[in-house]
Amino acid sequence: MLLQILQLFEERKTISLSDLSLHFNIDKSAMQGMLNELVKKGKISRKHLECETGCTGCGMCSLSDERDTYILNL
Repeated sequence: MLLQILQLFEERKTISLSDLSLHFNIDKSAMQGMLNELVKKGKISRKHLECETGCTGCGMCSLSDERDTYILNL
């Protein structure tokens, strides 16, 4: 599965946690675990995008998962 995730990163370069979960039809928490492994191995990096709605960034809104984005390390 990790190889399939990396292949998708090679195509798209940047992908949100929500998009990955939908693409592979996997629960977000399970996908998060796999992404953490790829981060540890130095294959990808996590980037948390700033909230564009003007909120305090508490992570409680429905958009919080969209801001958890991962980037392929070149």
